[in-house]
Amino acid sequence: MSRPLLVVDDDTDLREALEEVLRDAGYTVLGAGNGLQALEVLRKESVPPALVLLDMMMPVMDGATFGRQMRQVEAWRDIPVLVFSASANARQVAEEMGACSYLRKPVDVETLLKAVAAHKVPEVA
Repeated sequence: MSRPLLVVDDDTDLREALEEVLRDAGYTVLGAGNGLQALEVLRKESVPPALVLLDMMMPVMDGATFGRQMRQVEAWRDIPVLVFSASANARQVAEEMGACSYLRKPVDVETLLKAVAAHKVPEVA
């Protein structure tokens, strides 16, 4: 079964563009506008995502808070997180939360696809 990717970003235009690029590349994609919505998506999905693409600066719940809360749930603890952010301290926060990678916004599409392919966990049987 194909595991989806979860894109978490409060910039609707950017999030939808990323979702479209990833779908065009053959991925199943879920989206959320902030960390709280992302936690709700995780709770609803029967299969955890293969990878979370996470922005840091968002209203309601930022990426760092989402990352900490996600890591507290055993079923979600090992989901790789790829941080993409324009925040100056995002790289440090990404390292602290155990993110598998960090990309600085604006994200080049080719770079993003390479990073996703490199960090996506294997499919589930």
